[in-house]
Amino acid sequence: MPNNINEKLRHYAGLLMIILGALLLALTRWQALAHSNTLLMAGLLCIVAGIAAHVWSIKHESRY
Repeated sequence: MPNNINEKLRHYAGLLMIILGALLLALTRWQALAHSNTLLMAGLLCIVAGIAAHVWSIKHESRY
């Protein structure tokens, strides 16, 4: 049973990283965090890594 849960989490990890990246980018809209480029870079990296992870999971899910 835990193996099945691990596979489902791995399948959705890319999408979760994309959502996390979008939330990090939304956080920079607050005035206190507006001057921090760290959050912008972290959000960008999460989105790019999430896209790569999602494409990788789709590619390895296929039989071809």
